[in-house]
Amino acid sequence: MSNQPLMPLYYIDHLIAEGGTAKVYWGIDRRSGFPVAIKELKIRHFKNTVIREKFKNVETQLYLYMQHPNIPRLVDFIDMHEQEKLFIIMEFIQGKSLEQYIYGEIGLIPEEKALPMFIDILDTVAYLHNNGVLHLDIKSNNIMLQPNGKIKLLDMGIASRMSDASDSTGFGTPAYMPPEQSEKRQCGRYTDIFALGIMLFEMLTGTIPFAGQTTSEIRQKIKFDPTPQMNSIYPIIKPQLQSIVEKALAKEPMMRYQSCESFADAIKNYMHQYLRK
Repeated sequence: MSNQPLMPLYYIDHLIAEGGTAKVYWGIDRRSGFPVAIKELKIRHFKNTVIREKFKNVETQLYLYMQHPNIPRLVDFIDMHEQEKLFIIMEFIQGKSLEQYIYGEIGLIPEEKALPMFIDILDTVAYLHNNGVLHLDIKSNNIMLQPNGKIKLLDMGIASRMSDASDSTGFGTPAYMPPEQSEKRQCGRYTDIFALGIMLFEMLTGTIPFAGQTTSEIRQKIKFDPTPQMNSIYPIIKPQLQSIVEKALAKEPMMRYQSCESFADAIKNYMHQYLRK
């Protein structure tokens, strides 16, 4: 779709990212000349009522409603029904994903840097939760690190209002999904807490805790295997920090932190006690 006009207002230049249900292009707002991110629902999902309605109604409404500096601003929504195309136009976020930062640049992130960054991520997800929204696809690839050091939380493509989350759709990224999400059971704040725990483990060790060759293998490990000891990967990680991560990754939802605020409090207490002044 390189260099193709999108309606009279936007110009698509090149593909910058691709997920399970959508593609994201770099484009230009022809009115202002500013860059934008253009998210297009994949053609094969256009006639899937559940995915289409989530993309059309849920994601756009959530972005319109959200007013947080770490959540991208919605610019426009375009439904080209006859061409079987749906587009969400977002502010373009310059930077690199947390995934790129970990695996392509730094490896594991020292706790002095990782924990303050993670508290900023927790604050952003807490904002969603306190406004009645579950993200349900939190992962390192959905955290953008900007040149100014700030973060942006991306991709609410499968986000759900808590009032509608009595049963999970089962969508998500297997390596970050707790058992209740992969098994299409009741989801809640604790579901995002689990994914955040995976991310914190990843930030501190440079790897995810439950890896496998297949989705089934990953899900089995998440459901039955204990959380690996992080100090076996990075020896200076303290048992107290291991305990914080293990609580976030508890198999039973009610054994996890029940809010981002309580998760953040545990980390702040740890930082106060153990980080070098």
